[in-house]
Amino acid sequence: MRKNRWGTLRDGVCFLAMVLVGGGCASAPSYEGSFSENKRVQGSTETIPASVETTWGAALEVFAQQGFLVQQSNKESGTILANRHVRDENDEGTSYMLSTTLTLVPVSDQTTRAILAANQSTELYKKQYRWWKLLWMIPLFPIGSEHTTTVTNRDTIRSPQFYHDFFAAIQKSVKEKNELQPTPAPASSQ
Repeated sequence: MRKNRWGTLRDGVCFLAMVLVGGGCASAPSYEGSFSENKRVQGSTETIPASVETTWGAALEVFAQQGFLVQQSNKESGTILANRHVRDENDEGTSYMLSTTLTLVPVSDQTTRAILAANQSTELYKKQYRWWKLLWMIPLFPIGSEHTTTVTNRDTIRSPQFYHDFFAAIQKSVKEKNELQPTPAPASSQ
C-alpha cells in the first residue's frame, strides 16, 4: 500500500509534536537548587554569647512578647515552632501567617548558634452577601453571606531585616538575663 504525500507529512507533524511535548516535561523542578549556596537565606543564623539554657529562655520570651504562639518546643533537640497571624494595616481583607522554627545548637558552654527558618503565606478574606431579589433581578435585602479564604504567596521570608530584628531582641533579652544573674562571690582564702 502506497502512502500519499499528506500522510507522511501528517505523521511527521504528529511525531514532532510528541517530541516537543515530551521534551518540555524533562525540565528540572524549581526546588532542585534548594540547598545551593545562592539559595541560602541571608541573616538567618546568629551566634549568641550565652548558654543554650539562657538562649532558650530568651527565645521563648521574645516569641511571647511579639505575639507568636508557641506550637511546639523541645528543649532536648533545641527547637521551637511558633506561629503568628498579622493583619495587613492597609487592607482589612488580607492577613499574613508567619511560621517559624528556631533551632539552637551549642557551640561551647557559653556560646549558642541560633538558626531561624521563617515562612509566610498571604491569606485573602472575602465576604459576599446573598440577596433576596424582586423578580429575580432587583436586590432588596441580604439573606445570608458567604466567606471565602484564599491562601496565596507561600514562601520563605528572605528579608534580612526580619531576622536582624529577631536576633537583636534575643541579644537584648540575653543581656538582661545576664545582668540579673548574681555574680559568684570570690572565694576567700583563710
